[in-house]
Parts: sequence; C-alpha cells; structure tokens
Amino acid sequence: MRSNAGWGLCFALALAGGAGCGGENELPPRGGGGDAGVPAVPAAGEAGSADGRGGSASNAGGSGAVENGGDAGAGGNAGASGAVEDGGAAEGGAAGAPGGLVPGDLSRDILDTTIEFNLSQDIATATITLAGSNSGAVSFEIGDLDIDSVSSDGEPLRFRDVGSVLNIEVPASSEPTRVTIHYAWYWHENLDGASAQGFTLTWPYYCGNLFPCHSDPSDGTRFHVHLSGVPAGPTIVYPTAIESDAPAYMFAWAIGEYSELTLGETSAGTSVSMWYKPGGKAAAAAGGAHLVAAFDWLEQRLGPYRFGARVGSVAMPWTGGGMEHHPFWHVAETSMSDEAVQMHEAAHGWFGDGVRLKCWEDLVLSEGTATYLAARMVEGVVGTTQSDSVWQGYQAELDGFRKPGANHQAWPQSCGVVDVLKGDVFSRSPYIKGAFFYRGVEQRVGREPLDQALRTFYERFAGHDAGMQEMLDVIAEVTGYDPAPCAESWLIDAASVPNPAACP
Repeated sequence: MRSNAGWGLCFALALAGGAGCGGENELPPRGGGGDAGVPAVPAAGEAGSADGRGGSASNAGGSGAVENGGDAGAGGNAGASGAVEDGGAAEGGAAGAPGGLVPGDLSRDILDTTIEFNLSQDIATATITLAGSNSGAVSFEIGDLDIDSVSSDGEPLRFRDVGSVLNIEVPASSEPTRVTIHYAWYWHENLDGASAQGFTLTWPYYCGNLFPCHSDPSDGTRFHVHLSGVPAGPTIVYPTAIESDAPAYMFAWAIGEYSELTLGETSAGTSVSMWYKPGGKAAAAAGGAHLVAAFDWLEQRLGPYRFGARVGSVAMPWTGGGMEHHPFWHVAETSMSDEAVQMHEAAHGWFGDGVRLKCWEDLVLSEGTATYLAARMVEGVVGTTQSDSVWQGYQAELDGFRKPGANHQAWPQSCGVVDVLKGDVFSRSPYIKGAFFYRGVEQRVGREPLDQALRTFYERFAGHDAGMQEMLDVIAEVTGYDPAPCAESWLIDAASVPNPAACP
C-alpha cells in the first residue's frame, strides 16, 4: 500500500529544504549527482513491496545530470523496450481481471495522451487513444505506477502488470480506440519523474514513472493534460495541450513561486516569456534579452513552430543546463542568464522535439544541431563578438577530447541497441563534435545552402522521426555536396578529433 504524505506537505517541505515525499516519505540526500545540487543517485533501486512494486526510486539510478550539465549517471531503464512476456505478476492488478496470459504489444501507435493528475492524492487517469490496428493487445511502460483499473468506453479490459510494463487486451479495430487507465504514482527525487520540489523530468525513458507511455523517441503523441489538487498560492507552468506529435519526455510541469517576465512576440505572433523565482528577475532578463529575436530567427529560417503560440523558459532548482520541455523549456537557475543555453533549448523546438529522433543513437541530430544553431543565433541577434566567445567555449571542450584511447564517438552506427545513459551516447561529444561538423559543412558549401538544407529537412520530417543519416541525405540533395566523409571524421570515428576547418 502507498504511504504518501500528499502534495501540499511534500511541496512545503521541499521549499523549506527539509524532507520531501516519496514511497518512503523522504528525499534522498542532495548534491551527489552529476552536478553539485543535483539529487544523489542511489546505488540501487529500492527492494519494493511485497506485491512486487518499487518504492520511491524503483530504477537502478537517475540520470545524474540534465542536458548540458555534468556527466550521466548509471541510469536505469524504466522499461523502454522491456519484455512484454508473462512475468509472474498478479493478474489484472487491483481490478482482479481473469487469470491467464495477457498478451502485449509495444508497437501500437499512440495518437493522443489525455491525463488528469490529482497532485493532492497522487492519482491520475490517463485516456490514451490508439491508432486502428489488427493487433488485439497493447503495452505501455509504467515504471512504478500502481494500476487500479483499465477500461475502454466504460467496458473493463483484461490487463496484466508485469513489473515496469502493462499489457492490455484491446479488441482489434480499424478505427482509433481509447483506453482509460486509473493509477497511482510516486514522487521521484532522482530526475526520473515528478519531484516534490515542483517539477517533472522524465528524459530519456522515465515517462513511465509519471504516466503510461512509450518512451522510444521515435514514438510521438499529442497531449491534453489537467492538474488538480494543487494548493492555492504557487504558479503552475505547463501546457494544457500539445496538438502536434511530441516525444513522451517533452511534457513537463513546473510549480512554484514563479513570476512571468513577458518578452514580446515574434513576427509570426509567437509570445515569448521567462518564468523566474524570487530574486531571479535580473538573470531572466539577461538570458531573455534577445530571445524573441532568436525565436523569430528560428521561425524565419527553419519554418513554423509546431507547439503553440506561447513559449518560454522556466527556472529550475538544478545546477547547470536545461531540458527541452517545449513549449515551456526548463533551465537551471544558474543558467537562466546564459543566452546560448536559452537559444539551445529553443532550437529543440525544431530538432529533437519538432523532428523526433529515430533512435537514441541519433542524439547528435538533436544536440549537435541545437548547439550549432545556438552559436548561429548568438551571432545573428547578439553579435559576432559574443558568438566568437561561444565558439571559443566549444573549442575548449573539443580540445579536452584529445586524450589517447578516449571514445568520443558522436554517432554510433546502430539503432535501439545502446542505452542512452549507460552507454557513451549521452556525453558532450554529440553536442560539440556535432556543432563543428555543421560548421565544417557551412564553410564547405556556404551558409545559405546549409540553411536551406536545414529548412528542407525540417519541412520534410516535422512531426515525424528521423535520423542523422536522413540529415546527411538532405544536405547532399540540397547542396550537391556529399557530407559522408566529413561525418565519418567528425561523428563516427570514435578516436578522431579533427581540427575545425571546412569539410574536404
């Protein structure tokens, strides 16, 4: 059984810097993660209760870092591609469904995820719309969720909780099918779910700790979300609707003593804001000084933004970096004043979110492109002196890669094989080597042809998934230059750290 103290107490304790709430009503010690001030990653997941469910941190570990900050921790897969076989779990969960094997199917296409979260009771109802299919089953990752019941249009469905995966029997249909799941969720303090400090972070594959999902980055869904049970006083920043297919990790909320700094509108009418905590207005103003112009730069060069008419950055209690939770991306309070970080996260609205990754091994398509575009935006809307400083920072990181025997591969040649946290994918290599690859192409073919290739790529794949190979193909198609040898040197060869120059 759950023994949670509830949202109001959790939030009050977290703000006071004391114990928070989770499966065992306490926060883990602070400051032991990838950066100072990031929640510590436990050595192993909790043993779980007698019914086989985990406690407040059921995974083997959290990420230990957020984007652009620190090194990845050990990480633990919440079931991103876990087995859907019969695993000895209780039949039907709390609903008491009939016994027998309940098949599963993680390949079913999710069209929409509609969720009602009650933060005072730590319960939720998710109504998930599936595309028509001949399959008679569906599976979702559920992390350490406690499943209460499953139905479709009011009719109970047989289901089986096999640990971190929920298998459900769903009648085959050529039309979309809605599945409604009532469940309870736990607080997580390892950057792997809903934190009592007022934010959620589920990248890369922890969405199952918050709602039934498919964490594969190629699998997109629309979102419609409502939060209830929040005590009066705190401001809630989250999108109630995301009407274009997005990766599961993109949805997030932020709750706290936020004030909004309205920055203005782009020429396309997109409203841009910053949300800051007490004492953070000056940092927000500095980081947002050119953000409207930068967002306009992206819309004009790459194409229309897909995730609504209101966007902005929200301050987070992290140390360094940000996370691409569009339309309201999250940035560490310590990075709110950094314009390059703000522009990097804004660029993910086009690469990483607007175009989803085909595989985690394609992380360079998201991070390398956003890192390159951040430097370009700084140059375009702030000035060359500032952009030169950004590139000098990139150069310093690149020089740090020059160690004998080090693996700095930015683009592994596989798909769905490498764990993005446990492997070498989540490092600075995709960011920095990816940015210099694009700069080398730019210096080889010219800035305008490369911009046209980036725009063509976005127009072709926006709302869908794609890999880095598709980017190379589009560059070759649009510019007439084959970037494959340059990509081999910059992205594929793990030992190669070229000197920045035009691609050969």
